[in-house]
Amino acid sequence: MLLGHTKDPTWPAAEDALAEARRFLEQQRGKRVLVAPHPEVDGLASGVLLVRALETLRASGALRVPGKGEHAHSAGFLERVRASAPEALIALDTDGRAIPRLPSLPTLVVDRHLPEPWPSGVHVLSAHGQEPPVSTSLLSYVLVSPLVVPGPLEWLAVLGTVGAFGTDAPIPFLKDALRRANRKAVVEAVSLVHAARRSARFAAPRALEVLLRARNAKDISEGRVPGVDELRDCRLEVRREVERCARTPPRLATSVALLLFSSEAQVHPLVAIRWAQRLPEHVVIAANTGYLPGRVDFALRSQTPIDLAPLLQGLEPSLAEELLAASRPHAMGGSLSQPDFVRFAAAVGLPGLRAQDVERRGAFPG
Repeated sequence: MLLGHTKDPTWPAAEDALAEARRFLEQQRGKRVLVAPHPEVDGLASGVLLVRALETLRASGALRVPGKGEHAHSAGFLERVRASAPEALIALDTDGRAIPRLPSLPTLVVDRHLPEPWPSGVHVLSAHGQEPPVSTSLLSYVLVSPLVVPGPLEWLAVLGTVGAFGTDAPIPFLKDALRRANRKAVVEAVSLVHAARRSARFAAPRALEVLLRARNAKDISEGRVPGVDELRDCRLEVRREVERCARTPPRLATSVALLLFSSEAQVHPLVAIRWAQRLPEHVVIAANTGYLPGRVDFALRSQTPIDLAPLLQGLEPSLAEELLAASRPHAMGGSLSQPDFVRFAAAVGLPGLRAQDVERRGAFPG
């Protein structure tokens, strides 16, 4: 049985929701459609799946990845979408954040996170609350399967699912699908594509090109398609940056540990995970002042579930809502201005952090 193809009428999504999303795709025959995937493995694999379906409908499916620090709902990205004048937009794996909206532009959002209610005028296919959990690429694969020859594209759903949940996720038929896709090759390909997005050069567009060229995971793991060498360089860069930034001495409070460093690579989530394992009784905050100019990008990790809402007291309500929307019981992440991050640090139990402390760390990497 192919991955995600069960006889359950409600999993990975309700049949009527899948049917409505397929009608949206059918309506795009011969039109110009812009597909905007999240730059992680799950989103990029979903983007390739949707483009393959649009090709069978003889639609012009153009892929465009949001830039470094952007999301599909970012104002700058939506302005570039508007300038390209597509006839429809498909956004994939928006990370549970706001739904991208351009008035009068037909939009479909496929996402594993989004809870209801959804705004009117936007078509949404969500796997929120499904058990076992569903990756966006698996949801996309089931969506497009009636429109394509599904067997040769299963590896993309496997790739995105492993990128989102790992090889041991309790998903029906994942074990068999991994065997068909070559487990070792899938793990290697996931590692390379993840690194592309995390690198300072933000090579997610190149990773997308690699996925479009590849016919299977081994094409990537064995470097059979152009672009894989650049992904390998990205992985080496990210590993070196993680090792460097993880040597930052933490600033400890009663239950919070702050690591403040500067890197143009998106290594703060990996540093936070590493230190959360070292300090299991602390909430670890890895704060990166060098990822985006004038911003502090941070990742919060904990070995135990925490109540995140009190940590956001003192921030503007809109900022607090955005951070909570992307949070999980053990994790939070976001991007704040330097003053907002100083207030955030005080709220979580780290008073005394000054703006010049943040600026100095940005000038002299840890």
